[in-house]
Amino acid sequence: MVQPHFTTDRLILRPRQASDLEDSVAINRDPEVMRYLGAVWPPERQRAHLSAQIDTDFGDGLGYWSVFEQAAPDRMLGWALLTPLPGTDDVQIGYRLRRDAWGRGIATEAGARLMDHAFAGIGLPALAASVHPDNLGSQRVLAKLGFADAGTYEAGGKIERLYRRLA
Repeated sequence: MVQPHFTTDRLILRPRQASDLEDSVAINRDPEVMRYLGAVWPPERQRAHLSAQIDTDFGDGLGYWSVFEQAAPDRMLGWALLTPLPGTDDVQIGYRLRRDAWGRGIATEAGARLMDHAFAGIGLPALAASVHPDNLGSQRVLAKLGFADAGTYEAGGKIERLYRRLA
């Protein structure tokens, strides 16, 4: 299965591609966006990391999707993902948006579409998500998507909240 394209009432989700690189770097250069995610890397390191993600085969139907509004299909809002959760057998759902897209239901809408793909399209039995304990915005998105707090998860030496949702 190739990584599919999706639409929702407002959004276009398409597999991340090389033309998304500079928008992705710009999003990652915003200290507020990166507040709970770690240090802001130099642009060259980000380009190398993001290029590697584009080239990685995460498995059938998994990967990163760039998110656009249908009303502005040339302006990337951010991305959403379904990828293996490191150190576990779980597949994680995640999202990152430019700051001016926050608070508009974009992450929830993109997440709901990827959840449908994960459960109905791929047939996954469950999804996981890890979130910094202070990132209340992301925790609210996960609650809206029906995820439940499942304890803690160690990621790169940091303790994060782990959330799970069954199909």
